[in-house]
Amino acid sequence: MDSNKPPIPDLDRTDEIYARAIELAYGPSRRQANVQRVLNVIYYGAILIALAWIFSMVLDRTVPVRQILREVVNPNRQVHVGERILIHGIRQRDRQCELTRRWWMIDGGGRRLDYEAERFDAYGEMGREEETIGPFIPLDAMPGRGRLYGVLAYDCNPLQRALGWSIVSVLPALEFEILPRRTSEQ
Repeated sequence: MDSNKPPIPDLDRTDEIYARAIELAYGPSRRQANVQRVLNVIYYGAILIALAWIFSMVLDRTVPVRQILREVVNPNRQVHVGERILIHGIRQRDRQCELTRRWWMIDGGGRRLDYEAERFDAYGEMGREEETIGPFIPLDAMPGRGRLYGVLAYDCNPLQRALGWSIVSVLPALEFEILPRRTSEQ
C-alpha cells in the first residue's frame, strides 16, 4: 500500500461529513428564514390593519346628532328686520365630531339670502341637548313670509376631514313672518 494516500473512510462516515457540511452551510439561513417569516407576518398584518381602518372610515356615514325638535320661538313666529330669529332645538348627541353649519333664508320677496358658514367643534356631553340659536334677519330682507333652511356637515374622522366627505344632514325648513324694521318711536 502507498503510504502517501490517506485511508478510505467508511461510507457511513462520509455521509455524516456531508450531512454536517450541509447543515453548517444552510443552518443559519434556516433560522433567518423563520425570523423573516415572523417579520413578514407582522408587516402584512400591519398593512391589513391600516387598510381595515381606512375602510371603516369610508363606511362611517352615520349622522352623529339626531334633531328631535326645531321650532321658531319668537312671539307669533314674527321677526322684525334686523332682529334675531330664535330657533329652539332639542337634539340627541351620539358621538362627537367637528361641525360646519350653513344657513340661508328666503325672504318675503322670494330672494335667497346666504349666511356665512359657521365652523366649530361639536364636542360636548353625550346625550340630550337643548339650546336656542338663530341668525339675524338682514337689513335688506323683504317683509313677508320667510323660510329658513339649514345644512349641517359633520366631520367625524380624519378621512372625512382630509377629503371633504362630510356626513351631511339637511334640516327641515322653518317658516316665519318677516315684519318691517322697527322705528325708534315704537
